[in-house]
Amino acid sequence: MMDTERKVNIREEFGTLFAQGDFKELYDCVSEEFKRQASLQQFLEQSKLFNQGEQFYRLETNLYLTPHIEQFIWLNSTQTKAISVMFDEHNIIQALVIAPIESFSERDRWSTNKYTMPIQSEWFVYWGGKHEVLNYHHPVENERYAYDLVVRKGKQSYKNDGMKNEDYYAYGKKVVAPLKGVIVSAVDGQEDNEIGHTNKKSPFGNHVIIEHEGKEYSVIAHLKKGSVSVKNGDVVRKGTLLGRCGNSGNSSEPHIHFHVMDASDIETSKSLRIQFHTAVEPIRGDTVIPFFY
Repeated sequence: MMDTERKVNIREEFGTLFAQGDFKELYDCVSEEFKRQASLQQFLEQSKLFNQGEQFYRLETNLYLTPHIEQFIWLNSTQTKAISVMFDEHNIIQALVIAPIESFSERDRWSTNKYTMPIQSEWFVYWGGKHEVLNYHHPVENERYAYDLVVRKGKQSYKNDGMKNEDYYAYGKKVVAPLKGVIVSAVDGQEDNEIGHTNKKSPFGNHVIIEHEGKEYSVIAHLKKGSVSVKNGDVVRKGTLLGRCGNSGNSSEPHIHFHVMDASDIETSKSLRIQFHTAVEPIRGDTVIPFFY
């Protein structure tokens, strides 16, 4: 087993080492459980096959999944292959996934309007991006470019033991309109889930749908029960208060779900890839701030 300093270097340079074919060196840094699941020979064979034709991998993002587990994601030059690696606090590789990825970005439409995130403070992108490895919504056409936003302090999104909604930094924070428009749906009255439970029968929970110029529609979901402050037909400006972050619907912890679509029906619409005023497309692991002018 390698010394700690060498493991730190491999953690930072994993993509380069993988592209160079230094698979034995990388295998020396995996956990004992990983080795029980995959032998060195299996790891060498699969890695070599996956690596054919590749000269380098670029680090796309990294984030802490828990205070002790950090995920790194590398993509190849054509963004058709992804490597996801999870390191523990001792820089031991606990999980490693290599897989092809599919992008729909060349076929799907961008939004015509430019939006801001529906927030008034700093939030963290837990899911978001144009590939499934960055955004678990991606395989579903009507949510393909959706964002899930949480609030983090340090390496986690909650204080205490995280067993109450009130423990989560996002819970109760203001949620605002991402662009001017007219409210076409405002749903309230659904209970916030207890931590560890979800409501899959009503996946969006308390939510608001806004019609914007050019027949584009935004949906902001998982709002707190009793907090929705708009009603159907209301005209809103960018930054108008819509409600507060909750944990209603198919939500495992307090967060905001936000996406833009080409029709008002969430189930039958197509998700639009969002243009932002900042001209930067946030992805999983990014921190985002409000932009108003």
